[in-house]
Amino acid sequence: MILDHIENIHINQGVSPLTNFHSIPQLLEGIFMTYNDMNDLEKNYWERRYPNESKEKIEIYKKASFSIGGELSQVDAQGVNLFHWYSINVINYAKCCGLVSFLSKNPIQPEQIMGDKKLIAELRLFQENYIKSIPELVPVLHFRNKASAHLAFTDPKHYDNSATLIESMSIIPTLIQGKLKVGVMTRKRGEHESSFSKHPWSLTENFESLIPRFFKDYFD
Repeated sequence: MILDHIENIHINQGVSPLTNFHSIPQLLEGIFMTYNDMNDLEKNYWERRYPNESKEKIEIYKKASFSIGGELSQVDAQGVNLFHWYSINVINYAKCCGLVSFLSKNPIQPEQIMGDKKLIAELRLFQENYIKSIPELVPVLHFRNKASAHLAFTDPKHYDNSATLIESMSIIPTLIQGKLKVGVMTRKRGEHESSFSKHPWSLTENFESLIPRFFKDYFD
């Protein structure tokens, strides 16, 4: 099973030091689910947002190249949750790739890692460097850290500014050219600008950009 085609990270039953890895195909399933659901949501965005509108009015909405609601809506809430779930699953999958790569270079068992602070630190650094080496994961990791793993305002870091904290509690998706995106707005609080606006991204575009690396076998 090839996990990363570019880095040639693979795992084989009975050969890899990681003998139990059910979580990897489970994470892939979750990634595919969120991608397919977002594709469906984007294609039917206006019908879902205004289910009681006439077909003529819906067609007018569809001609808009840019749309941002601002108000709470069920379809936007569903979209934001897909961003949450996707970012968690993709980063967890990337960490698994880093783990498998680390174990291929350091064939150790879980018992050896337990309580070994030096080894744990080495594993974490290896995984972090692996994730940082993939540009496509930069906006996903930011969203995961500031919104999905926990809302930044619920667990502020010393380097978070007030605008970032506010936006973490009010993620507003934007539909641009048929793609739902987050981080497109520039949220400010006084002199501070939210870090979300430095990392705009689309779930479907991000997934498709990762196909050559992670998902090639499923689309050939």
